[in-house]
Amino acid sequence: MTQDQDTGLGRWDRRYLGLAAHIREWSKDPRGRVGAVLVAPELNRIVATGFNGFPNRIEDDLDRLSDKPTKLDMMVHAEQSALLFAGREARGCTLYVVGKPVCNHCAVLSIQSGIRRVVAAAPRNGTKSEWDRRGHISARLFVEAGLRFDAVPDEVLRQIMPGEAGAAATLDPTPTPAR
Repeated sequence: MTQDQDTGLGRWDRRYLGLAAHIREWSKDPRGRVGAVLVAPELNRIVATGFNGFPNRIEDDLDRLSDKPTKLDMMVHAEQSALLFAGREARGCTLYVVGKPVCNHCAVLSIQSGIRRVVAAAPRNGTKSEWDRRGHISARLFVEAGLRFDAVPDEVLRQIMPGEAGAAATLDPTPTPAR
């Protein structure tokens, strides 16, 4: 796979990130849409996809989606959905994520599933965002577990999500309320 000298991402990386950006649009979450694509690198084959949303057979009405604490308690993350659909086939795969940094819970599941590489937005420094805080935990987990983490630069996110300001536009800048 040829890599871009500036970003370290190859042509297929950009394609899978573009697909994850498309899949994130399937989410009904009014505040944060996330898409994930799991790829078996040896065959360059898509194993599973996912987007954030409520579990199957659970009504995803606007009241629930607009109530942040309720939504967060009920939401299946895009990464979780893709990993659940992939099952054992996730072992050795690359996980592409667009919309938010990978949270610590999804990082743990990715590690346990045998994911070898994660390509996603890096968490920002110096914010009060809960997603950034969790993203920093994930980055440490990936390093410790020996996963390769390739941070997607904002310029690439702007290219695959025209009209948005990159990673910063997709992150909730406010802290998650205490429960």
